Amino acid sequence: MKSPKRHKVGFVSLGCPKNLVDTEAMISALSKNNISVTGDQNEADIIVINTCGFLEPAKQESLSTIDEFSVLKKKGKIQGLVVAGCMTERFLPLMKEKYPLVDAFLRTGEFSRIVPSVESILTDTADSRRSLLGECEPEQLSGHSEIQDYVERLPVKRPYAYVKISEGCDRRCSFCIIPKLRGKHHSRSIDGILDEILQLVSSGTKEIVFIAQDLTSYGRDLRNGTSLIQLLREVEKIEGLEWYRLMYNYPRFFSDDLIACLSHSQKFTGYLDIPFQHISDKVLKMMRRPESSLEIRKLITKLKENIPNLFLRTTLMIGFPGESAEDFEMLESFIDFAEFDHLGAFTYYRESGTASFDYPDQVSEEIKQERFEALMDLQKNIQTKLLKRHIGKSMDIMIDAFAERTRSGLLYRGRHRGQAPDVDGLTYVLSAGDLEIGQIYSSRIDKIAGDYDLIAEYESHPKQRAIRAN
Repeated sequence: MKSPKRHKVGFVSLGCPKNLVDTEAMISALSKNNISVTGDQNEADIIVINTCGFLEPAKQESLSTIDEFSVLKKKGKIQGLVVAGCMTERFLPLMKEKYPLVDAFLRTGEFSRIVPSVESILTDTADSRRSLLGECEPEQLSGHSEIQDYVERLPVKRPYAYVKISEGCDRRCSFCIIPKLRGKHHSRSIDGILDEILQLVSSGTKEIVFIAQDLTSYGRDLRNGTSLIQLLREVEKIEGLEWYRLMYNYPRFFSDDLIACLSHSQKFTGYLDIPFQHISDKVLKMMRRPESSLEIRKLITKLKENIPNLFLRTTLMIGFPGESAEDFEMLESFIDFAEFDHLGAFTYYRESGTASFDYPDQVSEEIKQERFEALMDLQKNIQTKLLKRHIGKSMDIMIDAFAERTRSGLLYRGRHRGQAPDVDGLTYVLSAGDLEIGQIYSSRIDKIAGDYDLIAEYESHPKQRAIRAN
């Protein structure tokens, strides 16, 4: 007698690492309830798409992905389809009309509904389907994204993990839809975050990447003295954790005390991601960014003077309404001054629901693209100069994965302290023998590979390395 088929759920996670954390939390919830999850979409009976709706390209990617799996459901290749995340939060009525084959829509405040949603699909009754779709009417929800105090995580197959410490944003940048998608800023407790990190470290995680919509505002909403500094001091005590890095830092609350905390840390990689967006005071004001160009320059100088071996990443927006040729020249001068180790740039998109949508003096797409290419060419030259400084030096490299066997030895994919996972370049380490995934090895940088990667040669076992040697 054949045993009953065990249905499997597959996931498609689109967008930023914050979405990935939500996806991993849903996977953990399903697994905890004995619902099988597969990494192979071809063997999945139910597909869950966690969408991104931040910018137009992200929206189009989300829609095309839903289209693709709707076709598979129509052909009977999959039994169920769940759509979650920002697109559902932003366009729920339209999504329900456009995609009648979707069995459940989960808004950003409803990720905890993933288990009953999947179970309802598996029961496959008309009543359960109607109930499932009827639960998510817009007027019944607050529109605020939930964030659990403690998030149970499954062991990850990589040596790093993202940990979301807060959700939502209280900023009202004129170009940004995030507050409407994710709600007001609300922080998790330190105990909940530490429990999650301890669980990850116990399963082999060596590096934590802290993320949020506004990381430096962590704890301010709790009004009980909780702060990012307090959290990081506790993280410093965790045995087995080698590195942590801070992403999505809002420049406004980068205090001297926070800088001092980071400068004395043995686990902090020296890597900061601070999206400045622009440097022209006129454009910053139109963006509703509170920092002045002088304050931004002073902060960068202070960080470089006080944090040893600082690696700085930023994001800049090109072609914001009213951006003149002079404003763009200021931006070029700014990246010459700052010499960012990593820079992400994107052209401005008119997003409905944002204040800047109706701004006059919209910049043409042609000019946006010209400026984008000019800025990235300039940044490429800066980054090449910075990468050349590493050649001949010994650096700590965390090994992420085996790459390939070559005539010269075994090649591994890794990252030094100044390379964040998924967004920056890699350091490839050549070794005569096996290296352990997740370990940190001292390696000598030999050359640059491509535009952003490095090639290094293994030098010594991790126990022989000096802490913060580089």
